[in-house]
Amino acid sequence: MMETLDLNLLLPAGMSRRQALRALAAAAGAGALPAAAFAQERTLNYFTWSSWAEKPFIEQAEAKVKLDLKPTFYSSSDEMMAKLRGGGTKLYDMIVPVQNYVHIAARANLLEPLDPAKMTHRKDLFPEFRDDPRWSLNGKLYGVPFVWGANAMAYNRKVTGDIDSMDALFDPKFKGRIALRDEPEDSLGLAALKLGIKEPYKMDEKALQEVKKLLISQKPLLRAYWKNIADVQNMLASGEVVVAWTMLAVIEPLKKAGIDAGWVWPKEGAIGWSEAVSAVRGTKKLAAVEEYANFTLSPEHGEMMARYLGYAPSSKAAVDRLEPELVTSLGIDPKAVNRLTFKDIPLDRSRWNDIWNEVKAA
Repeated sequence: MMETLDLNLLLPAGMSRRQALRALAAAAGAGALPAAAFAQERTLNYFTWSSWAEKPFIEQAEAKVKLDLKPTFYSSSDEMMAKLRGGGTKLYDMIVPVQNYVHIAARANLLEPLDPAKMTHRKDLFPEFRDDPRWSLNGKLYGVPFVWGANAMAYNRKVTGDIDSMDALFDPKFKGRIALRDEPEDSLGLAALKLGIKEPYKMDEKALQEVKKLLISQKPLLRAYWKNIADVQNMLASGEVVVAWTMLAVIEPLKKAGIDAGWVWPKEGAIGWSEAVSAVRGTKKLAAVEEYANFTLSPEHGEMMARYLGYAPSSKAAVDRLEPELVTSLGIDPKAVNRLTFKDIPLDRSRWNDIWNEVKAA
């Protein structure tokens, strides 16, 4: 049996045992004791892409908003959805979905609405992202995008020269040195744009067959279909690949490695995306999630993100902090957003998967 410490030995002079017990109870009720509980309230379980949990982002959250982020990673939107449906709503407080999964997740009762009044930095955003309908459903807000961009073309200027067209992805002179993403929504989408199909994610069977034919004809020219961004970055860095359909994030590391890397939204079009912090259904820390979601819209967060990862902030106030040459290199031109075809869920997603598998098996 545990021994009981005699409280009388610890009492200040003149204080009775009963008075001491009352004082302790009052202190606990007033919140003087539970520092650990307070710390726990400021800890958020963060289910996200690995980029948003790199050290500078964790440190900035701790320093600026006194939040402790505990990240767990997913590598695809499908993985995110599967884990949330499989019990993740009991494990996580917030996620960072891509815009085309917001309505799906909300309809599946996986997200908690946010209070628009808490998004005070929303006023600083470019209009194209401040009231983006992709992030609301039935009058409820599920996120405000803090970042946006395009999946487009990276190239080794020394080998290819300046390019402005998807033709480079289908050019025999680059045979064996071309890479596409191993994802149907990207690769079937870009092929549709190459064929002049204006609404790729609404393609019927006839259009899908045209896209399949084009991609199969391209296969002999390819070095690889890449899955992880590190893979395509390494292939570009080594010279194995000289032109690739990829993400802007590969460019800065290539330049730092001494490669004359170019980046272009081809004239045929590019695939747009945006991301935001969303609250997971049932979180007990909604106020803290809203606080962090609002912080991601701040000039401080947007500036750091742009400088560290090379991504485009949706905050005009953040962009105003950047040098003009950096803004140009990041491709931050909201006036050109209408040139993007924003990624969406295809009308028949299973058919898209079938077509993509047929392309890879050909």
